[in-house]
Amino acid sequence: MAELTAVVHGGGFWRLVPDDVPRRYDALTRELIERVLHGLGRLPE
Repeated sequence: MAELTAVVHGGGFWRLVPDDVPRRYDALTRELIERVLHGLGRLPE
């Protein structure tokens, strides 16, 4: 979790999204990551 937080705070993912996407986000928590993984799992293949 600490490594993922460091990457996000260091801007590691912002090169992947358009400039008009807000750069503010909720604090990374285990619950948030689980919600994201759950949502990604529902994407069609």
